[in-house]
Amino acid sequence: MEENRENKTLNVKDWIILSTTMIAAVLTILALVWQVRPSSGIVSATFLLMLSFIFFVNSVSTNSKAHYETRAGNMPEEQINRFVTFAEYSFGFGFTLVITAFSILGYKYLLDFVGRELYVLFLPIVFLLTAWVIIFIYNCINYSGKV
Repeated sequence: MEENRENKTLNVKDWIILSTTMIAAVLTILALVWQVRPSSGIVSATFLLMLSFIFFVNSVSTNSKAHYETRAGNMPEEQINRFVTFAEYSFGFGFTLVITAFSILGYKYLLDFVGRELYVLFLPIVFLLTAWVIIFIYNCINYSGKV
């Protein structure tokens, strides 16, 4: 039984680097946005970006825990898979908050620089739809079981 456990490799998705990159991106965006603020929407965008920061940090720590437990072999595979799933959801929710904050900021900046034009309203809609289509395609590929 112990021999079988050593030979079995558990496929743990490692999004630590991606989550760490998103942490750096969020902090950079916050620093840059506060340099040239739009007339409104900065508080909402900052709130969403700071919440996303928490979710990305959680994703890094949860993925690290799953990675460690996989190597140590002290935890059942089902429990490790729960950690990985939680890390994926945490990353996904943080990314959704970043996309929402970008939509708000983009819309507010365009309102300030262009005015109330119809195509200004299209930016957040197109941005969100594009992100959702990409996420939908990813989920179809990820959960189909085919490569």
